[in-house]
Amino acid sequence: MQALALLLLVATEPTPLSRAAEAARNVSRDGGTADAGPSAPKGLRCLSRYYLGEAAHRDGGWGLMLPDASYLSWDDGRDEEPYDGGAEGEDGGEEEEEGEPFVPALRDIFATPYQRGPITPVAGDDTLEDPGRARIDPLFKAAYGSSWREVMSHLTKVKFFGTRYPFHERASGPLERVAARLETAAKSDPSLAPFLKGLGGTWHWRRIARSRALSTHAFGIAIDLNVQRSNYWRWQRPKKPLKWTNRYPQTIVDAFEAEGFIWGGRWIHYDTMHFEYRPELLDPDCWP
Repeated sequence: MQALALLLLVATEPTPLSRAAEAARNVSRDGGTADAGPSAPKGLRCLSRYYLGEAAHRDGGWGLMLPDASYLSWDDGRDEEPYDGGAEGEDGGEEEEEGEPFVPALRDIFATPYQRGPITPVAGDDTLEDPGRARIDPLFKAAYGSSWREVMSHLTKVKFFGTRYPFHERASGPLERVAARLETAAKSDPSLAPFLKGLGGTWHWRRIARSRALSTHAFGIAIDLNVQRSNYWRWQRPKKPLKWTNRYPQTIVDAFEAEGFIWGGRWIHYDTMHFEYRPELLDPDCWP
């Protein structure tokens, strides 16, 4: 009887697709229309493809209707909080901010282009916007899990240079392909190996230091490589002015970017061991 009850529970549990369909019906009931057609902004259609939800038009503007029927505006976010770089690496024991995180408008994700190609120093001061720093917690929670327990239920293990690390199932395939690329490259260039072992970690449910927003590590879509060979802006002494520095080789960066990961070494608030799965920022079809 217990087994039968479990089967019935699983059979009736709504899937993400059924929740998305219900969300689309809710848009219509609320006076909007679900529409991922050509009139929706390119970036919005892209978010619908890489995450969960439907592009929807209501109240004269565009947005994304999530599976739980909540609506994220393309144009309007909450009031912006002061930005201090949103550290992704070790936080040095700094306290987290309390309360709800600032939620940028969805279009802010694409406000600063992410540039691939040869590694070049990032010039500027600490007011420079880092590409990919605009992260939408409700969007990530819908796609990856809204609590540590839910995220953990979707983690799988990915073998990376001899060690298995937890990673979200939606991003595990890309990370496996990165590992395959780098294993091939390391055979011909042994100098790469020290960067790819003794990793800083993958999944860790936590907020970004000095921020109310969750880290991408909390969603199981980020990986920190070897810490000893990393450069990180919060470790810089003196702290001002920021002086970008890096020791990670081009081959490693290229392997990750080819599979949809952005690199923290492209930021003025540099974090060179950090890579996170953000395919929307590397897809040219997502940009205006």
